[in-house]
Amino acid sequence: MEVLVHNFTVISQKQIHAKVTKIALTVFDRLASDMHIGVVYSFNPPMATNAALIDGLTRTLVHFPTLAGHLGEDEDGRPSVILGDHTEGGVLVVEAMAASNLEDHLPLTPSRNLKNLYPPLEDAVHLLQVQINRFACGGLILGITAHHRIADGQSMSYFFTTWGKSVRGLQLDQLPVYDHDWLLHREPPICKFRHWIDEFVPLAELPTVLPKAPPEPRNLDNVLVHYSVKFISELKGHAPVNAKFSRFEVLMGHLWKKITVARGLYPGHLWKKITVARGLYPEDVTQVRIAINGRPRLSSPIVPTKYFGNLVLNAFPRAKVRCLEEFTVNDSAQLVKDSVRQIGEAYFQSFIDFGAINQGKELVPVSDREGGVLSPNLEVHSWLGFDFHKMDFGGGGLCAFLPSWVPVEGVVILMPSLHEDDKGGIDVVVTLLEEHAKVFRLISHSLG
Repeated sequence: MEVLVHNFTVISQKQIHAKVTKIALTVFDRLASDMHIGVVYSFNPPMATNAALIDGLTRTLVHFPTLAGHLGEDEDGRPSVILGDHTEGGVLVVEAMAASNLEDHLPLTPSRNLKNLYPPLEDAVHLLQVQINRFACGGLILGITAHHRIADGQSMSYFFTTWGKSVRGLQLDQLPVYDHDWLLHREPPICKFRHWIDEFVPLAELPTVLPKAPPEPRNLDNVLVHYSVKFISELKGHAPVNAKFSRFEVLMGHLWKKITVARGLYPGHLWKKITVARGLYPEDVTQVRIAINGRPRLSSPIVPTKYFGNLVLNAFPRAKVRCLEEFTVNDSAQLVKDSVRQIGEAYFQSFIDFGAINQGKELVPVSDREGGVLSPNLEVHSWLGFDFHKMDFGGGGLCAFLPSWVPVEGVVILMPSLHEDDKGGIDVVVTLLEEHAKVFRLISHSLG
């Protein structure tokens, strides 16, 4: 997909009247990946003009100033977002044109070729980057990258829907909340869980010089599959009468089994022998790292729904590969359900206390030190509860949204489907090595 860039501009902190201040990153922000995330959104024509989109973005950033700041340190040496420095930060806006029609490129699927639809992720200077790609038909693809340490998925989805309201001239019913009054540690702080192992790399294991992000595997593939309401119902229909699984739980149980088969990790498989010989996989255990939103799990005090920042921890369902082979989908779904349930208010409170005890120490997320191949494990992100699919700038409406290309093997992202004839269906992006992706495509919808 070829586009021609014809304009660059930066919405400065001065334009959004950012006050001079430094907002320290919370322990949840410091757990988030130290990287930009790229996502593309396509809209059928007719669409708002570029000028209207940029004006609306500028007005919206007045209420979301951290997206226009830059990372640094406060007076106490704590990692922080620096605001009000008119010489740095700002939001990069790129305008590009395509000679083709949008429909020539639909449906969108994850591809390295989509990288030219948004500014480079590597060495990005700005925390938020927006590229407006206008097609000959008037259709639009927005390519957006944002630094994960500024906000999680729920926060960013609220930003996008607010931007849409601003462009349409609607009144904002609720503004984002930056107050950290809910982030209260106990006195004295009490850590009841192994946060130095599951969330952060133990200090004794940190090298003198931290390595850079691992290179992307050369033979990586990003697979996009659709699971219809009917298929998910069939999966849930195999569950016992007294077992109530959510769409996420039952579909994740299914995916965990199918991906393990596709990777050839079951005993006796040729791939298993090859990968063990290469030293890439532990022999017997596979685990799933599932991102858990803490907003509905903290009640004392209650976290504002529109809190803007990161508030995510992880659940870790684990199973022996041999057991997973023998499990039904219900068994694996139950593992997912039980593991997620364990990450409740007590776990989040323990993590807040951990942050209070260790706020002056170097905190390196475990995920930042992993290689480009996660097998035999998985990292799972559910966007099912977010409002990305409700972005509305007026006009033709959103027709597709997805991560453009995920450069790590073993990532699973679940998204609400935009298929008009299958409301309630789920689209899933799965990243696997090419030889495993071929098998996954063949078995992704097989029951049992």
